[in-house]
Amino acid sequence: MDRCVALLALAAVVLAGGPVQAQSTDLSLSDVTAAYRALDGLQASFVQVTGSEFAGDSMRVEGSVVLSGTKYRVQTPTQTVVSDGATTWIYTPADSQVVVNDADTGTSTITPETFLTASSDRYEVEDARPTRRLGAPHLILNATATAPDARFQSVRLWVRRADRLVTRMQATDRSGPTIDLRLRDLAVNPDTLRAGTPFTFAPPEQVRVIDLRSGD
Repeated sequence: MDRCVALLALAAVVLAGGPVQAQSTDLSLSDVTAAYRALDGLQASFVQVTGSEFAGDSMRVEGSVVLSGTKYRVQTPTQTVVSDGATTWIYTPADSQVVVNDADTGTSTITPETFLTASSDRYEVEDARPTRRLGAPHLILNATATAPDARFQSVRLWVRRADRLVTRMQATDRSGPTIDLRLRDLAVNPDTLRAGTPFTFAPPEQVRVIDLRSGD
């Protein structure tokens, strides 16, 4: 469950990757896509609450994300997920375990690339309205799925008008759970991208490594 939660943070950042046009507004989802593609990367902290109407409970997770194209690093108190675009490392300290896999393994895995390449024509924005969040003007876009294989049944995005970045997402999964993801402290082209190597991972000593990569 933690793995899914961590990767969902990335989905929110780039969910607007499809060329679906918003209506009755001067801002479209293709505008949001163009804004992200113009960036070297971004960094943010997040709070995500996942709930289920059937179970009647919810789970709250806080963490941070660094993103650059198909590369990302997501950290929560219980897990670190890193991808360099080709390989993904999932480190769970409680299990003393690192799982290594090909980055594109599993069609159900939510990654930035998944939404940038697979969300085309899967969502339609039905309405939009202005609002404010974190003291800045935003536009709320309400979208519904138009394809039967779309991951979410419905999505609501808070898009910051100044730079067209998504700072919050509410979504209803087709399998039932609801997700409310809020990004804060959003930094564009952060020093983190130049100061180190956030998209590589070296397993700690005495940690079991499970390598699931397909190989040559």
